[in-house]
Amino acid sequence: MTKSVRVIPIECKFGPISAFAYYVDAPEPAIIDTGVSISAWQDIEPTLAKHGIRIEDIRWILLTHGHVDHLGGAFAVWEKTGRNAKVVIPKKEARLLRDINEQIVDYKSLQGKYISDPAIQEKHINMLTTDIGGPIEPDLEVVEGDSIHLGGNITFKVIETPGHSIGSVTFVLDELDWAFAADAVQMYGGFSGLPTIEKPTLYRKSVQRLLDEVRPNRLFLGHPFRNINGDLDSAQIEGGQVATVLQASLDMDAKLRDVVKRHLTNGLPTKQNGLYEPFGSIAEEIGYKGDPRNLPCAFFVTMNGYHEELKINSHNE
Repeated sequence: MTKSVRVIPIECKFGPISAFAYYVDAPEPAIIDTGVSISAWQDIEPTLAKHGIRIEDIRWILLTHGHVDHLGGAFAVWEKTGRNAKVVIPKKEARLLRDINEQIVDYKSLQGKYISDPAIQEKHINMLTTDIGGPIEPDLEVVEGDSIHLGGNITFKVIETPGHSIGSVTFVLDELDWAFAADAVQMYGGFSGLPTIEKPTLYRKSVQRLLDEVRPNRLFLGHPFRNINGDLDSAQIEGGQVATVLQASLDMDAKLRDVVKRHLTNGLPTKQNGLYEPFGSIAEEIGYKGDPRNLPCAFFVTMNGYHEELKINSHNE
């Protein structure tokens, strides 16, 4: 039986935000998520060196989802291992690893479609392509129920937890029930003050499943997320706080679902102006102050998700 496994959190910083990668010590060492392209040499390699670990010895690169701030450094880490590490990504998001252009497709269908200034769009696309070191053909495309064996008795099982993105997965360390969920759980949002949720219906089910079924003893998230008071909490949660964080995520989802329903039941407003349009009235009610012209920015992605959910539910009623 697994008694304990050493996990080293690695904060990957870029601009005003950061994302966490996690080194998992095992006979076949793994890193879960990789930050952006500069993270390999700026954050991951020096942090591991402080613990007497060589980045070259990593044998598994496990990616929870395909967003640039978690996938962007995969190529650089893979290169540093002499291309010996096996690269793993959720099957539904493997296209985002093997083809950088797919990142641009997703951007234009989410945040980008609400940004009318072509200069801002071009700036964002340049940032996306810069933050990805290069395309990789994954060794494994995982789905629900798959297992990753790191040698000895250290095994991850794959739990599909979509919602933040269409294909997000959580890697759960067998026996210890430590869940590496990255951005599948977001509480009240990250740096910008709003969770990033592409598919709210799936997000809700995923968080509820983690709370009711998986019930992890530890939860390792992709960023520090805000609590109900607006303060950024730790990205590593233990014990009773795990259920608190999961419930907070459901509470914020319920709040967003309600406000979108009240404002957009009759569709998007015909008169559109201002920084947050066509969702300006929602931004005003929830007191959102982030700049949706920044990348990344949760506002347009999340509003689009809840608006699409509302349209589907209205059609089915």
